Amino acid sequence: MQDIENIKQSFPLFSNEEYKDVLARKKGDYENGHPVDTVDETFAWTTSVEYKELNFAREALTVNPAKACQPLGAVLCALGFEKTLPYVHGSQGCVAYFRTYFNRHFKEPVACVSDSMTEDAAVFGGQKNMIDGLENAKHSTSRR
Repeated sequence: MQDIENIKQSFPLFSNEEYKDVLARKKGDYENGHPVDTVDETFAWTTSVEYKELNFAREALTVNPAKACQPLGAVLCALGFEKTLPYVHGSQGCVAYFRTYFNRHFKEPVACVSDSMTEDAAVFGGQKNMIDGLENAKHSTSRR
């Protein structure tokens, strides 16, 4: 098991037998996967020339940011829990966008913090940013 004194990065952590069992059980119990032949058929279709031509024939595409950005959805979900401070492991710009988006939607201030990762931290590992950010978030919420 992980503890605060021995935090492992995701790749070595998820290769442990304990996590392999948890992920396999989750997949079997909750994901309602499709049969392998259906997945193979869909893959073959989406990699075909016909599909590519249909895809590139589009003239316009509209993207709803609330449906296209998983972290935005996670922040929205966290806002539904009392005394919860949404925390984003990412750049400060993402959280600024999230807060602006929700402020406009809800017409009131929305709390959300990030560990303000830079490009270097994202490429070379942002674990230190995450640990410092979580400690800061905990400290700021414990003063209330």
